[in-house]
Amino acid sequence: MKKKVLILTGVAVALLIAVVAAALNAVFTVARVDVHFSVCSSQGEEEAVRLQGDLDEACIGKSTTFLKLEEVQAKVEESYPAFRVVSAEKNFPRTVVLTVEERKEAYAFRREDGLYAILDEEGVYLYDSERNVNRRGGENILLEGFELHAERAGEKVTGEEAEALLLMCGAFFEELGDARANLVSVTLSSEYEMGDYFLLEMREGVIIQIFTPENHTEEKAQAVIEKYLSLSETEKTYGFFDVIDTVDGDFTVSNHRPSL
Repeated sequence: MKKKVLILTGVAVALLIAVVAAALNAVFTVARVDVHFSVCSSQGEEEAVRLQGDLDEACIGKSTTFLKLEEVQAKVEESYPAFRVVSAEKNFPRTVVLTVEERKEAYAFRREDGLYAILDEEGVYLYDSERNVNRRGGENILLEGFELHAERAGEKVTGEEAEALLLMCGAFFEELGDARANLVSVTLSSEYEMGDYFLLEMREGVIIQIFTPENHTEEKAQAVIEKYLSLSETEKTYGFFDVIDTVDGDFTVSNHRPSL
């Protein structure tokens, strides 16, 4: 008799646990995915609509508790390389909230097959394109003379002088806003005995040479910006100035000169 009571008790407990689990599962199930988008192009707006649908399909009906947000984020950035997930969180019991922004294309370099690899402002590879055209309008800053590697969407570009390039150009974006309005191209060259240098072609016409850019990179970038902004509107349309290391380990910015 005692054994029968124990068995019945065990069955009752198991049923109770199952009922409670089912009830909790019903409560802690994703019913809504709120995505706060920040887009900067018409293509981004269209992709945002598709992404919202994909997220609804992937998340709604799944357990809020066991849903892995890092997997959701990875899937978004893999399927939509022009977007990145800024934040992702669960609002228990039934809501997932994400903040997603469109990456701003900024750079392009030409591959051996003729296609352009498009990068964002941080140097993250987004996609290949037949033309160097930005989704927001105009062209991206063209990178020439660099041996850059960009294979997988969402990964940062690598290669010779890539770190110095992104650090220096990052200062331009920070100080000038959308640096594409001022900077047309950056070329890595070793034409002179002084070693590698960056040659910056500015949109108005002036040329800037920055020698040994891996030294004092951020300081040189700030010095270049200050010098460039100090030029008259006429001086910006012609000539050049350069940044050269000095024997004491510092560097100097030359005066504006009419020709190279």
